[in-house]
Amino acid sequence: MFFRKGKLILLLSVGLTCGFCQSLQAEVFPFIGLVNSEDINLRADSTTSSPIICVLKKSTKVEVVSSLYDWYKIRLPDYAPAYVKLNFLEPDEKNISAKVTHENVNVRCGPGDSYWITGVLNKDTFVIILSEDNGWYKIVPTADCFGWVSGKFIRRTEDLKLPAFQDQRLLNKPIVLEGTVMPYGMVLWRKATHKLITADKGIYLLEANKKLLNSLTGIQVRVSGKLVDSTGSDNQIIEVSKIEALN
Repeated sequence: MFFRKGKLILLLSVGLTCGFCQSLQAEVFPFIGLVNSEDINLRADSTTSSPIICVLKKSTKVEVVSSLYDWYKIRLPDYAPAYVKLNFLEPDEKNISAKVTHENVNVRCGPGDSYWITGVLNKDTFVIILSEDNGWYKIVPTADCFGWVSGKFIRRTEDLKLPAFQDQRLLNKPIVLEGTVMPYGMVLWRKATHKLITADKGIYLLEANKKLLNSLTGIQVRVSGKLVDSTGSDNQIIEVSKIEALN
């Protein structure tokens, strides 16, 4: 069969593109990948014309949750800009964390309604506040905030496992959660005698005074503290700095 040179090149290009798209669609998600080039744009949507959220450095580890054609959807890194309107958040006394007061609250990539939406928060979700900017709080992006990057810039890495608690960006940073204290038992080499069960059935192990936790067993509480390394455990561990009964 005879092809003109220009047509042959076009057909080969289409074939390679289709093959790349099919390979992305056949992948299992989520997975950990590495950025394979320097200064790669993370965008608000799966097109080169969509706004740039931030720039990814080479060898950055990212969590890929899905794909669309030749684009990957990834969780935002902790340095990505993320903003929520002040009137949708109830901050704590020290303005370190805040509780979302409405359903379906938009997270935007800048301090204004004209900026692209990168995530949606449910009521009673807690977020970490970084700063205030003209009626908006800049926050640490939550696990429900996403951006898009061209798949050709991400290398799937089979030897990197997803951690049990996927939002590792919050390790050693302030966190506030509400839930019910329940007995637990031994976890690895830690004497994590109690756990916190949140409304969405999340389970967190508590490192705190045993007598205090015993007195709060079965009670709704608000826990302030920080997430600590939980390697080898199926649940994240909170090093408790403050715990308050809610009922």
